[in-house]
Amino acid sequence: MVGMMSPYFESLIKNSLTVLADEPDDSTGMVWSEAEASAELESTEKAIYKLDLIDKEVLIEEVEDLLAYDTIRKVKELWLDKNEFGNEGVEALATSPQLKKLLVLSLAHNKLTNYSAQSIAVSPHLCQLQKLFLQSNQIGLEGLTALVASETLSNLQLLYLNVNPIGPAGARILAGESKIQSLRELYLQKAGLGLEGVKELCESKNFQELTLLSLAGNGLQDSAVDLLCDSQAFPRLITLDLYKNRISDQAVDQLKASPNLKSVRAFQVDWRG
Repeated sequence: MVGMMSPYFESLIKNSLTVLADEPDDSTGMVWSEAEASAELESTEKAIYKLDLIDKEVLIEEVEDLLAYDTIRKVKELWLDKNEFGNEGVEALATSPQLKKLLVLSLAHNKLTNYSAQSIAVSPHLCQLQKLFLQSNQIGLEGLTALVASETLSNLQLLYLNVNPIGPAGARILAGESKIQSLRELYLQKAGLGLEGVKELCESKNFQELTLLSLAGNGLQDSAVDLLCDSQAFPRLITLDLYKNRISDQAVDQLKASPNLKSVRAFQVDWRG
């Protein structure tokens, strides 16, 4: 039931649906016209969808309408970056059983606080979530603590925390006791980690499955490279992003020669900072 949803917002949803094949981000997914999407929604129970409502000025009232929309239960990727529903909207999402099949949730650039992270962490419905994008918000230590302690997020493979006020204490939380040790990709660009934060990560046993680590823009110098080269915390790492730090050419050579980083195939470095 769509209820009192405005015709404009209903049309926006239909035109923002992408039919996926079998996996999120599948390159064979097709974008349907409004008429085609409507027919498809009525005719198949097997189709799964990506819904892209990035920068659509979605308000809390429209989040509630969205969650009442029949097809939302078939959406496996939900992209809601740059909207205006705030923490209240995230709480509505987290408490909705309609999203129990969701695999990808993106909430970047929404001025979200710890409350939103906590809402996601305790949700009884987001237990299938594999990718969570929370970059460019205002999530700090309390929210991060809730995320890493979450039973709900035990299947999470990608966590995007770029441009949140995490700092060295946040790195300590990530490195400590955690229930999301299935992570494959961890993005911490411009999170204020510094050398102390990198040290915390390098001493952790939580990142044995990690294949990508982004530490871009964290004010790092060659001393951070020493820590990374000596660490055995990242045995499966394939991509190490140190872009926009102050890493010398000599330190780059050190990274490439490190036996502890022999699995790494891509180093992203810009020594100019």
